[in-house]
Amino acid sequence: MPVFALAGAVCNAENAESKIVTHEAPAAEKASPDYSVEVNGKSVFVYTVPTLRGGPASFAYFDFQGTVKIKVLSLNKTDSVKILPASFGIKHELKDGSCEFFLSKPANLTIEINGSYERALHLFANPIEKDAPNPDDPDVIYFGPGIHEITTLSPKSNQTVYISGGAILRLKILEGEKPVQGKNWKGNKVYKTFMETRGVQNVKVRGRGIIDMGFLPWHARTAMWFEKSKDVLVEGIIILDAPAWVVAMHNSTNVTVRNIKQICQRENSDGIDICNSQDVLVEDCFLRNNDDEICVKTTTASPDLESKNIIVRNCVIWNERARGLGITSETRANIVDVTFQDCDIIHDFSNGYDCSSLAILVSDSGSMSNIRFENIRIEDIKNTLINCWIGADMWGKDNKRGNIKGVVFKDIIVTGGKFPVSKITGFDENHLVEDMTIDNLNIQGKKINDLESGKFKINQFMKDIQFK
Repeated sequence: MPVFALAGAVCNAENAESKIVTHEAPAAEKASPDYSVEVNGKSVFVYTVPTLRGGPASFAYFDFQGTVKIKVLSLNKTDSVKILPASFGIKHELKDGSCEFFLSKPANLTIEINGSYERALHLFANPIEKDAPNPDDPDVIYFGPGIHEITTLSPKSNQTVYISGGAILRLKILEGEKPVQGKNWKGNKVYKTFMETRGVQNVKVRGRGIIDMGFLPWHARTAMWFEKSKDVLVEGIIILDAPAWVVAMHNSTNVTVRNIKQICQRENSDGIDICNSQDVLVEDCFLRNNDDEICVKTTTASPDLESKNIIVRNCVIWNERARGLGITSETRANIVDVTFQDCDIIHDFSNGYDCSSLAILVSDSGSMSNIRFENIRIEDIKNTLINCWIGADMWGKDNKRGNIKGVVFKDIIVTGGKFPVSKITGFDENHLVEDMTIDNLNIQGKKINDLESGKFKINQFMKDIQFK
């Protein structure tokens, strides 16, 4: 039973209506120069993290139940405040330069001052943790409050990795550690994944603490990789400044990713990659990454390794660069029965030819069917909303192309930013985008009833596109 317990404290403030748990930051951490936060009068430490646009961003986290009063004080002059997602309907008051509001259920919020996103505050209001593991349990790898320098972990079946509130795992490369790849496609050294499982079951990674990857070189380590694993839970933690993919799974089943938070500025920091896996649930997460946010792939060509029965729901996305939600190339086996629902994209800065808020990109021979996007709200968009595409790209390996069939976009609401374009592009007459329903697409108050009014760019290799 590895136990990592350093100096630190958990502070509890409780009254008849509410309970609050705050987590003391390690003494070496520098507080944000931009914000201070109080919950029911209790101070909450505010961290900083580098970001792709402007920055640094600030973030704070706490746990609660009941109804709490939150006070956010910007250390700069405050004329206006936005609390995102707007769909949460949180009303606030400005009092003597501070923003005050009440919260009665867990939420991952972003607070922007004076109309600027460049030095935003991300506020992670978690539910009270239940059934925290016993540090003395031999099947618990426990990290208590404080800073822990660490290289890699390999949890076994029936083990829990617990990162407590107030803990920071600071990832590093050991002196003399040999890379598993001397040069990758960008010429960078790649080392062993930080946390990797192979052929295990009933593994949990949970807590309220932080995994800080900011000291690693670009592409040095993937954060988490679950291979041929079953009954996996990743819950509650925060991951910062990853240099490569963050949470990824391959050939795994019954995986749940819940209420994790990621802020990662570096290119290729895909947030959650679901590869050749089945029965996957992603919910209540916040992602702000410099690549795909939540995506489904089939990186292995095998008819027995479909990606299937996948639900992504109740997530908040800040899309820095690539795709917000969807299927994103590397499609070497079929992908079926995937639903993205009840998600908010608070910013979308996607800017490449194949980048968009919502995507189905087929660059190999796998076919996509029964893919649904429902109740998706986009508050700020710069370029492309929907991109359904079949073609060849640098990530594809197959000579043949697949198909896209049976897709639903329902209740997609765009409220701000530019009026976006969308794209529907098949490959040839045998590899079509077909049987697509676009039901209640609303862009900046305008219901879209046809391809032209929605600024869809198309080619001839599509059919049976229906608007409702």
